[in-house]
Parts: sequence; structure tokens; C-alpha cells
Amino acid sequence: MSTLEQINSVFDLAITDFNACEGMQRFWDRGLGLEHYASLMRQIFHHARENPQIQAAATAFFRGRQREMVQPFLRHAVSEVGHDQLALNDTAALGYDVSAIPMEQPLPATTALVAFPYYQIYNQNPVGYLGYLYYLEFMPTTFGAQYMEVLGDMGVPREALSFLIDHTVIDVGHNKLMRNYVQSLVVTQEDISSVCYAIRATGYLYGCMVTEAFAHADDPNIYGTNRQEALYA
Repeated sequence: MSTLEQINSVFDLAITDFNACEGMQRFWDRGLGLEHYASLMRQIFHHARENPQIQAAATAFFRGRQREMVQPFLRHAVSEVGHDQLALNDTAALGYDVSAIPMEQPLPATTALVAFPYYQIYNQNPVGYLGYLYYLEFMPTTFGAQYMEVLGDMGVPREALSFLIDHTVIDVGHNKLMRNYVQSLVVTQEDISSVCYAIRATGYLYGCMVTEAFAHADDPNIYGTNRQEALYA
């Protein structure tokens, strides 16, 4: 089995586990309303806002031939800038006031999802970061159409689906980049193990974020203001 085949097989396990998590079971059962979708998009805003800078941070650890990936990594990171605004626009399209969202603290599960790639980059094998990125890029291209179908059944209008539509279409091109990254950077068994672990961890943590976002819509718990974001707003 090739390296890419091994990684793909682990992604299949991770996305299956994600689709079976508590929050996604509520989603598939059509047991949610627009307030649940809005709650999720708020958390996706907080998560997506961090991703360009996380990807750029990973390049600080590339050495030798790995440096050949610095330019495509940074270009990829730049292409992710502004995706957080799509999530905010989708929330606003449902009639919610989004003016305070950029200055609020994310839910704890969202913070954990954001923190994981930094931990992988700074404390473990930085190549393992590819697993985090791999999961995020392949999730919408694999299940985006099904997710949008359910959201339509929930009454979510198309104008509130810009984040998911964008990623379902554009991430097809990013999938090709991921394959190039794997071929160039994943060269040892340790690399493979790190990437596979990160895929599973990201799928699990993303499921936690989804589950907590839906629960938060049912029983809001305010975590206060993100003072750093408010300071530079």
C-alpha cells in the first residue's frame, strides 16, 4: 500500500467517526434548527480565522528539501485568508447580528481544535500538520453535497451556505496540493504515523466542536470577550 493509500484509508476511518459523533447524529436525524446552524458557523468563523497563520507557521520548521514546499504552503495559506468572513456572512444571512462575534471567546472545543495543529507543529513532528490540513481539505469535497442537502432540508437558504459551497468546490484544487505535499514531505514511517494520527485527532476534535456548537444553541454559555482580539479591533 502506498503512502497516499495509507493516508486515504485513515481519512476514511476519521470521516466515518466524525459523521457518527453525537452532534452529527443530530444533524443526520434532521433534529436541528437554524439556530444550531448559526451556532456552528460562529465556531467555524473562529476556527477558519486561525488557519492561514497556522499553515504559515508550519513552514518555519521545514529543512533541506522540505523548503521546496515553503512557497506552495504560503500561497495556499494566503488563499485561505477571508474564509472566516464567509462563515460570518452566512450567520448574518440568517438574520443574526454578527458585530460582536470577532471579539468573543470561542467555545472550548473550538479552542482545542485550533490548538492541536500548533501542538503538532511545535511539540511533535511538524510534518504531521499535514494530517490536520488533509482532513480539513477532504471533508467538504467528500461529504459537502450531503451536508448541503441536509441543511436545505433544515431550511437553511442558499445565501447562508457560502462557506460550505466555497470549500466543496475550491477544495478540489486543494486536494491536488495535498497529494503533492504528501509526496514531497511524508518520507519516513514516522512521518506517515504522525500524519495519520493528526487526521484522526482532527476528525475527533472537529466532531467535538460541532457537538458543542449545537449544544450551545440549546443552552448558551457565555465565555466572555477575547481581550486580545478586542484590543486590536
